Amino acid sequence: MMYKHIMIVFGLVSFSLTAHADLPLTVDDLLADKNRFRLDTDLSYYNHHRSSVATQGFEMVDLGQGRTLYMPSIGESNTNTDSLIAGLGLRYGISDKLEIGVKTNAIYRNARHQNGAELSKSSDTHLNDISISTQYQLTKNHKKFPDMLAFGELSVYDNTQGLKRKNASSALVGFTTYTVNDPIVLSLMVTYQYDLRRETNTGGHVDLGDTATLNGSVGFAVNPDITLTGGMGVRHKWADKNKFGKLENNSTQTTLNLGFAYAMTARTNLTANVRTPISGDGGSILSVGLTSKLGKLPPPLSQKYRQIKSAEPTVSAP
Repeated sequence: MMYKHIMIVFGLVSFSLTAHADLPLTVDDLLADKNRFRLDTDLSYYNHHRSSVATQGFEMVDLGQGRTLYMPSIGESNTNTDSLIAGLGLRYGISDKLEIGVKTNAIYRNARHQNGAELSKSSDTHLNDISISTQYQLTKNHKKFPDMLAFGELSVYDNTQGLKRKNASSALVGFTTYTVNDPIVLSLMVTYQYDLRRETNTGGHVDLGDTATLNGSVGFAVNPDITLTGGMGVRHKWADKNKFGKLENNSTQTTLNLGFAYAMTARTNLTANVRTPISGDGGSILSVGLTSKLGKLPPPLSQKYRQIKSAEPTVSAP
């Protein structure tokens, strides 16, 4: 069996851009099949503890593949927050190299506050954002260059709590390169997310800092149905600002990323991932996801391979 077609590439594609769960099971699953849809669902758990004075702040949650979202962090208290982030996305393959997608996230937050001897709780549930995305395969099986993808995402609706709703609030671009050395896949991803100036619910304004990420990973195919991944990431965030100046310093965080993928059926892959900080501020996030192919299944890879080989011209012996 050719392990090349059963390898995960951890962090290959931005979740937001392709609107899928963190890890595709195979290299060939990075893009939706031509003229076919792919449904992506995921659920993430995030916990964060904050013990500082913040007159107006927003903590950043790392969803993987360079994508982040913001949650309000306001008040003079020690706060421990549990959050559940549910994602639903749909992708469509325009060609063998190009896909488009749409993705939405909903959030449930439960926070416990302590301000001196005063204890309190708060919770909320809301639709957080909707985004559109595209992804393009720049190179694949090239003689000189490694395989590479480019992707982009635009937020078309943003309902971050503490900020007034806004369309086209952020944009993200990125590139991923990977190489296959059976049964290992090595990958490297770079992203940059730009955030526009936002109006707060109190009538002020805040410039959310942009974010740049660099993620490297190694994927190992245990067998045709199971793949394990591990890697490290570096994220740099520029400071949030208001009319008085910076609300915080620029910050850098390094993370450890571990993942697991399992082919449940010919249509559906299950993924599980954990991202935890090595240095810098922030909490850990656990994610599980399902990716399902809709409609008629494409021919198996073995059939595609035979078709390609049969189309090649034969060379007769001298």
